[in-house]
Amino acid sequence: MEREIYSNAPIVLMAVEVRHPPCDPLERRQVHQLSSLLRDAWPLPGEINEMSVEFQAGPGISPIHQQSVSTHPRWTTRDRRTALTLRQNSLVIETTRYGSYERVRGLLEQALNARISVAPPVGIERIGLRYIDEIRAPAENGNTSPDWAKWVDSTLLGPTHIGKELNLVPAANEGVMVFSSPNNRALLLRYGAQEAYAVQSTPELRRPLPPPGPLFKLDIDSYWQSDDEVPEFEKKGILAKTDELHEPVRGVFENLITDRLREEVLRHG
Repeated sequence: MEREIYSNAPIVLMAVEVRHPPCDPLERRQVHQLSSLLRDAWPLPGEINEMSVEFQAGPGISPIHQQSVSTHPRWTTRDRRTALTLRQNSLVIETTRYGSYERVRGLLEQALNARISVAPPVGIERIGLRYIDEIRAPAENGNTSPDWAKWVDSTLLGPTHIGKELNLVPAANEGVMVFSSPNNRALLLRYGAQEAYAVQSTPELRRPLPPPGPLFKLDIDSYWQSDDEVPEFEKKGILAKTDELHEPVRGVFENLITDRLREEVLRHG
């Protein structure tokens, strides 16, 4: 069945990560080669700096921490809404302009072709697809926040009756569920009502920002993780696993929203 693409889809960030055993840092010559191969999809080469902090402690000594900064090559689209980052242990695509799974899958295939042709990693340790949705709905009857029971599944709202007993209004809620299977696949769901934004716009990855206000976040992470065996870093196998991980995501989302949200916000909002 063809998937419906909502005219007012709530996806604000989608990411694909292919994690692999650590590789040697890319040489400047290899980065230039990659830039040439990636130019059609990601014409703007650059770098991103990431800081890591390591804490060390032992009996009878004060804890100390060490900071280190790592620099990774990164390529972006001209609107800076889709980025590819190659770290020493991962390939990551992030986009705030999702469009469709087929679009992102095509980008992943291009990235894999370039990585394999220039400096292929030795294997795959984890593949993950992450979708973050900001559901925004109108408040009614003079309220400042939506009645989320009308827009999302009631199981996501927690023990709201406690607030009524205390004559208090729920201000925020956050929950986590993990679903796993015997074949090393899992799906992590984070959810909850909050204010402003679940995903910010940054110079490195921009997104259009609506006026800040109440939202309901759905954060779905569908992933596979190797156990003892580390499969070969091979395009066909990675894409097949990515398709498998994507398959349940739409069903999870649809099961967590109401028909009213579907009709009044996602289709005609």
